[in-house]
Amino acid sequence: MTHKDKTTPKRSRGRPALRTESETRAVIIQAARTEFLAHGYAGTGIEAVAQRAAVSTRTIYSTVASKAELFRFVIGDAIESSIAQLSQRFDSDSAEDALFALVRSYADLVLGPEGVLTARAMLAEQTQFPELRESYLASINQVAVTFDRRLKMLCHEMSPAEPVGAGDDAALLRSMINGAQRSAILDPDHVVTISQVSAWADRCTRFYLKAHGVAGPSSRSDVTVAGFEN
Repeated sequence: MTHKDKTTPKRSRGRPALRTESETRAVIIQAARTEFLAHGYAGTGIEAVAQRAAVSTRTIYSTVASKAELFRFVIGDAIESSIAQLSQRFDSDSAEDALFALVRSYADLVLGPEGVLTARAMLAEQTQFPELRESYLASINQVAVTFDRRLKMLCHEMSPAEPVGAGDDAALLRSMINGAQRSAILDPDHVVTISQVSAWADRCTRFYLKAHGVAGPSSRSDVTVAGFEN
């Protein structure tokens, strides 16, 4: 009679599997973003970021050389996400519907809670930390370039022979959205819902199309948008 050995699987010893370098970087950036938005640049310390990310300060300093560089990482990550959001092909039946979706997406980036908090923090600290202002303005410009390029493509699809608004007109459309952000920044009690942001974006888009002799979809009638009164 043969006897079969019944071996019990050995339990792994030691620490759990370590995160990859990219995973660690992502966790640190997310933790830093949360801290910067909650406490501002001046009020955020590397120790607090490390605690939130559940890593050591040594791990953070192996990824970035300073808090300023960490902030640039946070901004860079947000910009990559924003550009991807604006560059996507929207699931729309027409170029006009895609245009409305594009402007809503841009408005969400600018007028959403994170966009307003970031802009408010930069306004409060730009004098003390001018180098951060430069990074922030450069990131805004990257988003603007992406938005303008996508808008131009959609306008060409709507009217190949005589494209509806392009170039400086895109800056005008963005300025309507950005103007609402300035009001939100200056009012600490300013709170809006996603539906209000979308409604304001649609209103700006209708105005833009109307200025170029194009009527927006009939279902989007002009309405007063609470939270964005000028």
